[in-house]
Amino acid sequence: MVPYSPVIVLIVNVLRVLLLKKAMDVFFSADEIEEKSLKAGLGIYCLLTTTVYSIFGVSAPYEICNCLGVIGLTCFYQELWKKRLWVSLVLFSLDMANSLIVLFVFGDAAKFQQPAIQALLMLICTTVISHISYPPEAKEAAFDRKQTLLLLVIPAMSVIVLSVLMLEDLPKMFAILISGCMLIINISVFYLYNIMIENYINLRENDIYKQQTYAYQNQLEVIMESGNRVRALRHDMQNHMLALQALIQRKETEETKQYLDSMKNFMTNPEEYVKTGNDMVDSLLNYKIQKANEVLNVVETKISIPEQLHLRSFDLNVLLGNLLDNATDAALQTEDKKLKITLKLDKGILFLNICNSCQRIADGRKGFLETTKEDKVNHGTGLKNVRRIVKKYHGDMVFLYENDSMETDVMMYIKEM
Repeated sequence: MVPYSPVIVLIVNVLRVLLLKKAMDVFFSADEIEEKSLKAGLGIYCLLTTTVYSIFGVSAPYEICNCLGVIGLTCFYQELWKKRLWVSLVLFSLDMANSLIVLFVFGDAAKFQQPAIQALLMLICTTVISHISYPPEAKEAAFDRKQTLLLLVIPAMSVIVLSVLMLEDLPKMFAILISGCMLIINISVFYLYNIMIENYINLRENDIYKQQTYAYQNQLEVIMESGNRVRALRHDMQNHMLALQALIQRKETEETKQYLDSMKNFMTNPEEYVKTGNDMVDSLLNYKIQKANEVLNVVETKISIPEQLHLRSFDLNVLLGNLLDNATDAALQTEDKKLKITLKLDKGILFLNICNSCQRIADGRKGFLETTKEDKVNHGTGLKNVRRIVKKYHGDMVFLYENDSMETDVMMYIKEM
């Protein structure tokens, strides 16, 4: 029998813990985590599991400690608790299946070999997980209750089955076979997760394209209305010219000015809030501002951008659509009901400032704004999608809450065309 060394077990356990973290990083965004706190948590988890394993080996106390430790590690990531719970369970079930396979194959006598072989199996599992082609949006995806329940059931049932195998005295080959099946099933969960992610992205893109369609339809109606006003004015132009000529001949300057202002106001379409020449921006902003004007008291705009922007319409919809919807909803909950939008392009940098009256601000950590809406899954995901777009264009986004108002400042590097 090979002599048992706690030091070597600790070294091997460090490798296993690092592999667990690597697997977590596949599903969690590392933008909002505190690195020092996470490293401290990893160290405590490693020492604790090593100590418990050294005393009890692969047993109920060790697996309970291991499970609580994995759940605790996911708490360092700024994610929805449902997603943290799923990742915790599926990674723990993989680790538990690995440890039981090694235990049933080699037995208690090989206490030294067990951690090393378990770490090797975890390395294989992590490699498989990492090589699944997850879309870039996978870390921002959020599922509804049914989808989350589907993902949770498989690892939860696996943990129950593996616990029975560990506690009951079952035939060795049967236990190895069941443990292996649980391992394969839980790895298959990641492929199921990938399919659900792709479906989620398709649905989200369909929603955004649908919003684009509504915006372009609204812009078409605005253009047609403006054209009708111009044609109506042109139809009566001769009469207007005669009236103006008479006013000028009588030197009625004030009346002439009022008449010209009336003609100008007649040509102005009240639903055309933005007219930059950029069809993409005009259609989206006119649509969103029209919706905001229907429910808010004050909506102000200051737009200064060229007709052409080196910016995908899909990205613009994600950025402006989510931020304006959030700002409008927040302003709607206040008495002032104010919204101010500033958008300009200066020397290749796109500046966006949205200021809205705000009743309260969600409690959140530094640099992380949590939604106050009841539908936290979808709206929290909206902000994450905005952050992803801002990061794509090497920009920055800042939220500032002051004097019952919320300001959102976005800066992105955009090439002029």
